[in-house]
Order: sequence, then structure tokens, then C-alpha cells
Amino acid sequence: MKITFLESFYGGSHKSFLDGLVKYSTHEIDALTLPARFWKWRLRSSALYFADQYGREIRNSDLIIATDMLNLAELKSLADYTGPSILFFHENQLTYPLPDHERQDPHLGMVNLASALAADVNLFNSNFQLNYFTDALRSFINRIPEFVPVFAHQRVMKKSRVMYMGCDFSAFKPPRRTTKPNPEPVILWNHRWEFDKQPAVFFRALYKLHAEGVPFKLLILGENYQVHPREFLEAREKLKDRIIRFGFVDTWEDYAATLNMADIVISTAIQENFGYSVAEAMYCKTLPLLPNRLSYPEILAPEFHNAFLYKNEDDLVNKLRHLLAHYREYDETREKLSQAISRFDWSRRIAEFDELFLQLADGKTGQAAA
Repeated sequence: MKITFLESFYGGSHKSFLDGLVKYSTHEIDALTLPARFWKWRLRSSALYFADQYGREIRNSDLIIATDMLNLAELKSLADYTGPSILFFHENQLTYPLPDHERQDPHLGMVNLASALAADVNLFNSNFQLNYFTDALRSFINRIPEFVPVFAHQRVMKKSRVMYMGCDFSAFKPPRRTTKPNPEPVILWNHRWEFDKQPAVFFRALYKLHAEGVPFKLLILGENYQVHPREFLEAREKLKDRIIRFGFVDTWEDYAATLNMADIVISTAIQENFGYSVAEAMYCKTLPLLPNRLSYPEILAPEFHNAFLYKNEDDLVNKLRHLLAHYREYDETREKLSQAISRFDWSRRIAEFDELFLQLADGKTGQAAA
């Protein structure tokens, strides 16, 4: 099969997912990408660009795949594409949290709605996102003041399903030693430097333990899309004696080596539909400390929930204090966490994707979307 994958925001987990799909699929996948910036403009204008620049290639494809950062309905119309299509939701504009000073733009939500209606199959990367989207879509449609497309909710959900992403763990092999020589435990942040990851909550917990004199070191990684990331610059000054590394890591080899230095990975996010960075850290035998919300209870095996999911900010501090004091006692747990998260390795995930692609090419859309 000849498949064209259109990614208008080629960065972060979007990039990791696409790269892994191209690498492991048995089909020929041609990736058309745009840099990960100006996300609102990408959402609204990338279909026009792709249709103009790659219309012939798109029309000659057996299948096209687009992500939620593109208007699939516009693309199919402008490129005159009549074949099967998949829309993959990394996130969506109906449930994405907004900063305090912003209000939801209904036009962005309409892009996701029109795209979902135009696709043969809508794929969501977790049950959490699919369920949240289901409720939000019904509410969104009901906000339309007149000539309401009452059919839209049922039509979209009928062809929507969950398909977990694959992770390319090959860059992280061989796994690191279970017993580490670090004199102090190392805490890892490897998320985007954005408001929805709540870095202020993360750093508040660290400042409290720092004031108590609890020993730890820090790895502050992740992509920064801000001009002046205030919380991070403040932390670099307040915790400068504890920071081992600060800033984005350019290569996979360097990133993998840095993850192997960590003992505990923390998330304080209010928006996470899968958890790529946490999955990578757990594969490298790093202990997770995650909020009991979003997709985290889904990707973390139930046997680990009590120890590694926290309820609120106080619980985060208390559990982190405990892990910092007892992290050397968790070698067997590290191994089990790594083995459990390996179910998302592309070697185990790719067959489901390739089978879906074949079903669509054979015209078995109903079976694929059931």
C-alpha cells in the first residue's frame, strides 16, 4: 500500500509517533510534514498548503492519514481525494485546557468536528481522550445557535475508536543498571515547558523539599515554546546547586543517556492524552509519580496505582519525600514497571495499525471502525 501521512505539527509526540509508524509499518508511508510552530495557523491553513503542493501525491495514495492539527474535510475537497482516510487525535480543541486569559475559539473546534465527519475512521490515543471528547462534542454541538447538525455526534462516534500509540524504545537499549552509583536521587522533568504541564506545581513541591534539606538532584529537559519561561528561569536560580542538566536535549542518544541518569519522573499535567515522555522514562526504569487523572491511570498498570499515583499537591509532596528516601529499595519495581510499559513498544503495536490500513484499503470501513 502507498499511504500518505500529513502532519502539520511535526514535533514532540506527534513527531515520535509518525517516525515510529514510518519505521515499523510494513506499508510504504510517505510523510508530509510542517514544523511545529504557529499551531492555530497550522490547524486552519495547512490543508490549503498540502493540497496545493502535494495534490497529485495525495490523489494517488491508497490511504491518507492526518492528525487533529489539520482540516481533513478541506484537504479532501481541495486535493480532490476520494479514497479512504484516517484522522488521528493526539489531542482535540474541544477538551484542551486554556490559560486563564483565553476563551475557547469555536472555529478551532469546528475544524476537529468537520475533520472527524470527513474521516472514515477516527483514532484516539486513549480511552480517556475518547470519553472526554464524546461528552465535549455533544456539548459543543448543542451550543450551535440554529440549524444544529444533530446527526453529527452519532455519526462521528460511530466511526471512532481507541488505538494506543507505539513507542520506539529501541533508542533506550540496553536498559541501565538497576543499582546506580548516584550519591543522591535524581528527579526528572521531560515534558513541554507549557502551562498545561503545570510546572509551577512541580517546582513548588521541589522548593518545599529543598527547604527541608531533602537530598536530590534535577534533570530539567523538554521543549520550550516560550520566550521567557518564568517558572523555569526562577527554578534555575533557586535550585542551581541541584540541577545536573537544564534545557532541550538535541539527539536521541543524548536523551536516552540522560534518562538513564534519573530515578524519579514526575508529571503535574492537567492535559495528557497518552504520556509519551513518562512511558519513555518508565521503560528506562525510572519510578513515576503521576496525578491520578487524565490518561495516567490507563497507561500505568493497576498494580502500581497506589504507590505512584497522587491525589493532590500535598500527596505529591508526601509521596515524593518517601521515594527520595527509599528509592534504592525499588530495584525490582523498576524492572516490573519497564516490562509493563513495554506493551506499547512498536514491535507489539504495529500489527494493529497495519491491519486497520488493510481493512480500509479493502473497503471494510465498518469492520475497522466497529
